Amino acid sequence: MSKFQVKVNHIPTNYKEYKISGHELAEKYRELGVEMPFPRSDYWYYHTDREGWATIVPHLVIKSSLYKPDRFDCEDYALKAQGLCAELFGLNTLRYTYGSMPLGAHGFCSFWTGDDFLLFEPNDAFWDHLNGNLVFEWRENGYEPKAVLL
Repeated sequence: MSKFQVKVNHIPTNYKEYKISGHELAEKYRELGVEMPFPRSDYWYYHTDREGWATIVPHLVIKSSLYKPDRFDCEDYALKAQGLCAELFGLNTLRYTYGSMPLGAHGFCSFWTGDDFLLFEPNDAFWDHLNGNLVFEWRENGYEPKAVLL
């Protein structure tokens, strides 16, 4: 019988969880001038604080080798990260966000910390472009959010 090793990738559970109503979250996006092309889908949205996100986001970075032009590109990375966040951590405030960045139109993620929104680039190919900072402040690094899928 052959032997093989299984590596268990433990996901963090030591973060605080909060909730915000969908109406309130939508208002916070509107205050920043972000459009929502579809009505919000959930009554409650669950999030954590900056410290909690710092433990969670590394588990949502997706390998760049998945990239295939038009088949699996920026919006697919963002949607995959959004789904993984809800699946693995039960947090649904990490959302697909559409806008622009220095290279042109782009899909990425935004998330609510309880105090403000941060931006997240889930494709690890951007590691060098963003100097290793895949999470950054609103409109930092030339990222301009225009719409969010709430």
